[in-house]
Amino acid sequence: MVLQNMARYRRPASVSTSVFMALFFAATFSTSGQQITPSVDPKIPSYLIVSDLTGTLSVAGSDMMKALMEAWSAKLGQLYPGLSIKTESKGSEAGLAALLEGKVQIAAMSRRLTQQEIVEFKREFGYEPTEVPVAVDALAVFVHKDNPIEGLSLAEVDAVFSKERRRGLEYPVTLWGDLMVFEEEWAEAPVQLYGRNGNSGTASFFREHILNGADFKKTMTVGIGSASVVIDLMRDRFGIGFSSIGYQTSEIRSVPLAAVQGGRYVTPTFETAMDGSYPLRRNLYLYVNRPPKVAPPGPLAEFVKFALSRRGQKIVVDQGYYPLPTMELNRLVSMWTSPPMRTAVAERPADIHN
Repeated sequence: MVLQNMARYRRPASVSTSVFMALFFAATFSTSGQQITPSVDPKIPSYLIVSDLTGTLSVAGSDMMKALMEAWSAKLGQLYPGLSIKTESKGSEAGLAALLEGKVQIAAMSRRLTQQEIVEFKREFGYEPTEVPVAVDALAVFVHKDNPIEGLSLAEVDAVFSKERRRGLEYPVTLWGDLMVFEEEWAEAPVQLYGRNGNSGTASFFREHILNGADFKKTMTVGIGSASVVIDLMRDRFGIGFSSIGYQTSEIRSVPLAAVQGGRYVTPTFETAMDGSYPLRRNLYLYVNRPPKVAPPGPLAEFVKFALSRRGQKIVVDQGYYPLPTMELNRLVSMWTSPPMRTAVAERPADIHN
């Protein structure tokens, strides 16, 4: 009966991708009633404008962090007309490769480096990369807004995306009825999977933290970017996928998750990400090629300091992510503050929200 009904649930091929691109960008960052935009703590350090900053900087990495990189770069370009920043967003893995090859000074990563990757960097340069967390993210499991599912356990999410079911769910999941969705037309509808490609730090994080290292099902539609996952889910009522909470739109919704079978479902919000109750909280990182005991070049240092500043964290919030805790930001900024060798001018209060 499932095979007979497959055509009924297949996505319509007649609707062009360009139409959905337009819908996506029109809906991006629209609220669905679940999210409350967090405020930026006024105690976060202001960015100090230095004099006569010029030079070049290259940043590569996460597609998911593309908007962050471009917004930070644009603001710094306004402050320093003599500064040139080149950004490239082909995925966390591509950014790491460029960092190891010495082609960029910063790799933007949506996951933490593994110990093996740190060893590889140290083998190449003689010292470890400098890790700088710059934002908090909740990796969300998304479905179409019409999907009636109440929530999922991590074991169920594992069984949805991997045949191996390493989290121990006793039965395979192929239909929405397998996930206790018994409403008319849903029970026998095949679960359509959407996810990220191998260059994605998001996919690596998902495999490590949800699938316990197992492979994705071959039936998963692999998107080239975070936006493509959302676009697919907007047009497929029976789809499920994963991406950053920053990509939530009014046409899809995040599924509340329980860490254990039968546990409490928790929706990804600023509060649940910060208090640790949401099980897929993660940091977003900059990995920097910075030799020890050597002052970093001006463009490199100012990019990092700007990202950690109040203005930089306001951009984090504007892009749908969450700011780091103020104490953590203060600690990080102190590591990048040079001795008073040049004049610094505090940003004007009116500029903080620009």
